[in-house]
Amino acid sequence: MPPIVKNSCLAAALAVLAGGCSLMPWSHRGEPAEPPVLEDEPPPGQVVEPEIDRREIVVPRIDTENFEIGLYGGVLSVEDFSSDPVYGLRVAYHVTEDFFLEGAYAVSQVSDSSFRRVGLPIFPEEEEDLATFSFSLGYNFLPGEVFVGTRYAMTSAMYFIAGAGSTDFVDESRLTYNLGFGLRVLPRDWLSLRIEARDNVFESDLLGENEFKHNFELNLGFAVFF
Repeated sequence: MPPIVKNSCLAAALAVLAGGCSLMPWSHRGEPAEPPVLEDEPPPGQVVEPEIDRREIVVPRIDTENFEIGLYGGVLSVEDFSSDPVYGLRVAYHVTEDFFLEGAYAVSQVSDSSFRRVGLPIFPEEEEDLATFSFSLGYNFLPGEVFVGTRYAMTSAMYFIAGAGSTDFVDESRLTYNLGFGLRVLPRDWLSLRIEARDNVFESDLLGENEFKHNFELNLGFAVFF
């Protein structure tokens, strides 16, 4: 056999062997065979879902009432005179989470005993009734929580309040301005506790000179939402 033909046959044989050693397996029908599936792996296309214990979430019930009515008591210090108990009623409407409107009515008694001891009575009687009405705007500026122990927390808010009204004192009605701040705490979603400091300012000439008097008040009260 000539060398050229011999070499051609050898090259053809090598080509056939190389084609038979392809990396991709083929089925007897001429189609690629499916790759083997390992028992520890999920079938192709299946998503592995993690096993997570889901907690049951309970949404707290929060009252949506915006009206608040309550009672309070404290001490009222009338400038130039005495410090006496004060009692009042207040009604508030919460316009938003930050602002509320409030109307308040309070009564007290004021004594001029310190002047009577030196022979200078100021009032017709030793004690005179004082009643004040105010309409105010409040602003919650520091919402947060108050903790009782380590396991109980109550919703709270610091607030500013300012407004105007009138004071009936010694047979006269005096225009009165008020400015104060306080802390409101909610032990329940329908109950609030408040502690408040306020300055009630009105003009008076009981001592002969017409001037503004600062009358400081400290009170503690409770209210319910409805």
